Amino acid sequence: MSGQHDRTSGAGDAAPSSPAADPKSVNRVSILVTALCWFALCAEGYDIGALGAVMPALVDDSDWRLGAAALGAIASATLVGMFFGAYVFGVVADRHGRKFTLITGFTLFTVASGLAAIAPTPFLFTVCRVLAGLGVGGIVPVVSALSTEYSPPGKVNRRFTLMYSGYPLGILLSALASYFWLESAGWRGIIALGILPIVMLPVFIRWLPESMLFLLSKGREAEARSIAAKLDLPLPKWEEASSEASVSPGVRALFQSGFARATIGFWLATLSGMLMIYGLTTWLPQIMRSAGYELGSSILFLGAFALGSATGGIMLGSLADRFGQVRVIICAFCGAGLTILALSTPWPQALTYCIVALTGVGASAAVVVTGYLSAYFSPTLRATAVGCALSFSRVGAVSGPLLAGLIAEYGLDVKWNFYLFATTATLAGLFMLLVPARASSRIGRNAHPDVMEAL
Repeated sequence: MSGQHDRTSGAGDAAPSSPAADPKSVNRVSILVTALCWFALCAEGYDIGALGAVMPALVDDSDWRLGAAALGAIASATLVGMFFGAYVFGVVADRHGRKFTLITGFTLFTVASGLAAIAPTPFLFTVCRVLAGLGVGGIVPVVSALSTEYSPPGKVNRRFTLMYSGYPLGILLSALASYFWLESAGWRGIIALGILPIVMLPVFIRWLPESMLFLLSKGREAEARSIAAKLDLPLPKWEEASSEASVSPGVRALFQSGFARATIGFWLATLSGMLMIYGLTTWLPQIMRSAGYELGSSILFLGAFALGSATGGIMLGSLADRFGQVRVIICAFCGAGLTILALSTPWPQALTYCIVALTGVGASAAVVVTGYLSAYFSPTLRATAVGCALSFSRVGAVSGPLLAGLIAEYGLDVKWNFYLFATTATLAGLFMLLVPARASSRIGRNAHPDVMEAL
């Protein structure tokens, strides 16, 4: 297995940031890719966060009169779309290109968000949310691959988590929009804002570069050379780009060549993490409202969680580059479990905001998991690996809102939400112990420690 991992990490090193590359050109291109991917994730975060932020308003909607279980089903409909979108778009990205896939997914979820705002019935609203979920699910595998391939050496975790900060900041924007405008604009107005990012589509078409590693793996050397010349970057080594070009992207490849144990570990960790994250982001305002807080304060708890996730992700990325991914992931997820458990006890409101923000910091370990996963596999399987893991994790993402909805539906004490999410957060960290160490890593430290020594 170590031989396989040696080849894989070599492929991961085959980004434009080779020793012969001009550091200024590498940094400039990396900033461009990071910024565009950041915006796509910010738009995605707003789309997901907006539904959670307006959940209390949907509860009070006199026309639709939705119960807690029905609301949980609507929230999970988005995640069902994400389940299929992550897998399908991940495979498409490894077969037909990162840029095409990102633009398609971005267009789909922004347009679907706008249509959801004018949906006349809960059924059509749910259909629009499924379509939005398909597009949203397709974004993460692509931006993960592009960010990994265009990051400077030694800064992959930092660039990846900086890029991923767009997602929780998008959630924060949805919380702020709801706090200031929900009463006047209604829930439809807040959802409708999700279509505005479509104005950036021409910028993506014009400025987002295709992966040179992908082009070389497909034998499209002329196109790769054209991009290299345009970006003032050297062409990645052909041997590194084509070492596993014969591998057909798909879920079967992730269980071959000694990758089965790693795949299982990543899948279980992402499933548990997503159950916790999506359960909280969807239901946190309503949970806190049920715990006795006013509507405005309840919405701001979602903002505190998102702000903690955004800042915490960047911090964890720097720590992962220094101390290794697995140590940071386990400590952060277990810390999130403790802070979520602390929320089951009443505290002064200001302290509660701090605890929620710390929970967001711990939850951002999911970003480090995705970054680690993206670099663990070769370029020809990178988007497939991320997409398949995220598709599997949607089982948890769907289950989180549904379980929280059932807790509310059956009148169980609100504390059971915190017990549930604290347990899954801790499990998310512990499942990383299943992932075997690699001989070397392009992200984090060069000599990655054995995971059994991670603690």
